[in-house]
Amino acid sequence: MNALAHLAALLSPAVQAGARDMPPSTAIDAVIAEMEAKSKSRRGGHVVDDHLLDAVKRFWQSQEIQSFRDAYMLSWGLCLPHQPLGPCVLEDRPRLQKVLDGVDEWRVKPSAYRRCYQGLVKSYFTYDALAESTPRAGRNNWRLLRDYLQERNGLIRDKSLNPEWVDTAVGNRLLFGDQPCEPYVDALLRGDSGAIDHLCEQLGINKASWFLRELVLAQVKGATSLGNGQFQALLPRLLDLLAANDVLRDRGMVMVLDRYANVPGTALHQGLRDKAVAWWGNPWLPSHDTEWGGVTQAARTMVADWLKLEFIETFFTKLAEDGLGDPRRMNFWKRYVKSIDHIEFALGSTARNSRERDMTVLRGKMKGLLRALDANGTNNAFIMWMGPLVAVEFSGLGNAFYGYDARQSIPFDTTKLLRLEVNGSNSLKHRDSKSILRMSHKDGIHNWDKWEDMFAATLRSEFSIEPSAPAPRAVRAAPTRPEVTPPAPQPTGDPQQYSRSALQKFTRDHGLEIDDKTSVGGSLWVRTDASNEHINAVLTRWGFRNKPGKGWWK
Repeated sequence: MNALAHLAALLSPAVQAGARDMPPSTAIDAVIAEMEAKSKSRRGGHVVDDHLLDAVKRFWQSQEIQSFRDAYMLSWGLCLPHQPLGPCVLEDRPRLQKVLDGVDEWRVKPSAYRRCYQGLVKSYFTYDALAESTPRAGRNNWRLLRDYLQERNGLIRDKSLNPEWVDTAVGNRLLFGDQPCEPYVDALLRGDSGAIDHLCEQLGINKASWFLRELVLAQVKGATSLGNGQFQALLPRLLDLLAANDVLRDRGMVMVLDRYANVPGTALHQGLRDKAVAWWGNPWLPSHDTEWGGVTQAARTMVADWLKLEFIETFFTKLAEDGLGDPRRMNFWKRYVKSIDHIEFALGSTARNSRERDMTVLRGKMKGLLRALDANGTNNAFIMWMGPLVAVEFSGLGNAFYGYDARQSIPFDTTKLLRLEVNGSNSLKHRDSKSILRMSHKDGIHNWDKWEDMFAATLRSEFSIEPSAPAPRAVRAAPTRPEVTPPAPQPTGDPQQYSRSALQKFTRDHGLEIDDKTSVGGSLWVRTDASNEHINAVLTRWGFRNKPGKGWWK
């Protein structure tokens, strides 16, 4: 094989491959489209800061714009201080006006004019006119720039090919209005941030811009204007937004809490409670009045009640002496959460010194409410101020409930070490005249089947304290109150023990009819409805059960 034939043999595979038909492919079309888009969206506008600063310094001295380059550079450098800690052009009305006038001279040439306009847009989104520290002059001048950008918005597009950022700026003219965030709120609340990402990319809006910050507040405003169901569904997202934005957090939280307080029922929202308390502290402590001062009283009371419920549950579960909890005492005091004005916890040495994570977190939540109790082991005390009554419960199941008259001198000072010695100094337990209540959590005493009924009757008759209602305001009085004996369950004269003769007397006194079917295997009936609470209580205690429309039977 000669050299020529050898060369032909080498080239033969390539010739055969080239002769074959190329398979159709759309991949190249996508590449071309991407390259065209990149070419069209080429935003340019990158200017070296040193060059901008030089232009600003020269202009600050001369106040003259002699060329397009001057107008262009100053458009991008409006926010640069002409000297360290000095004002920028945007904070000086005469100089700002001269820059805008200088830029205006290029209005007849859109391709040049829009390069300056792009710099002005960058300055508009960079200067934080909404910050509290911004001087009034800067804030007013920023509004002048905003109006200028809106008025000249249509002048940046020409008949030839326009960069993509021009279409973006023209298509989003409301960015330069009084409510620049509103057009994008609905999409953001749906979780769609595509439009905002595109705006930031095309218009050079950086992450530190006031615009992105204000978008957070705009979303909160938008959510609070929705119906109850939609608003509640968005709450987790709103709380996450506010948690990530310290500047707007408090303003946003005020709107969220006030709106939630208007939701019928105001069911406990654990996330809302935890965030509000973590950011602003305990809502009923005067030391946090400043933090809570922005919300309505209804919103503040709502969170306070939620927090008290949490504390009541905590005391009778996590702080229980046996670690098993006491659901009956917990459920009883939860009914009175609205009557409790203030709570303090006197912790024994175990709870006070425990390094367990749960106890550490718990003590953090109770900050400002913790007191020291001189008690070894796991006994702790729960002190409640309820209008005229100061109520003391203990975590140990064998302890009685103590009550003290808030209108008189209380025999202990919670700012000092509290003790448990009966009638001792600064003790929570007094059986002398210093206490007005001492009741045991036992059923079947003092003619009461359940201790809860005895406690409730005592709170009602002696202190006008009702479940689910604020306690009456305590007014200090000079006379010393005698110790209160738990009231009898029924008015004087009513039978206490069931007997057939007692039943006959009771029905006769109240004009009721007895229908006795026991002789034929039926029930003993008292024919009356359930409209009289006193009659209901007596019949219930005697073991009768009500059947609507027929009466009471056993």
